[in-house]
Amino acid sequence: MMYFEDLQLNVRQESTSTTLTKAQIIRFAKEYDPQPFHIDEEAAKDYPFGLIASGAHTYAVSLKLWNNISSETVASIGGLGIDEMRLSHPVRPGDQLRVQTYNESKRESKSRPGHGILVSKVNVINQNDEIVLSYKTAALIRKKSVT
Repeated sequence: MMYFEDLQLNVRQESTSTTLTKAQIIRFAKEYDPQPFHIDEEAAKDYPFGLIASGAHTYAVSLKLWNNISSETVASIGGLGIDEMRLSHPVRPGDQLRVQTYNESKRESKSRPGHGILVSKVNVINQNDEIVLSYKTAALIRKKSVT
């Protein structure tokens, strides 16, 4: 288990990659974001990017990739928020996505003794080395001991 004190700043980590298929994009969008350009390849021809993945789908994929970077569990209590989320490029069927991340800052929690707040930067990158999604996320992390 990695606690607040164990987490280093500015150490870049990268995940393995995963490929999004047309079927995955359509299945996710039908359930959670049923826009024509996410669910219907023919209708998507009328849109500038054609059939593309939902931003929510891309974010969900980033969480899975990010959580699989390390086999060591972080003592996270939960997320506190997402900031500066940007969808820079469309994600298309066949795109291979990977995550690059680093811990940008950390501080002790003022309201929860025994915990700290960690801010991480996450970039989702495709096979062309284009950032398709970026965001910062804050999490509440347990400390080893109360000081």
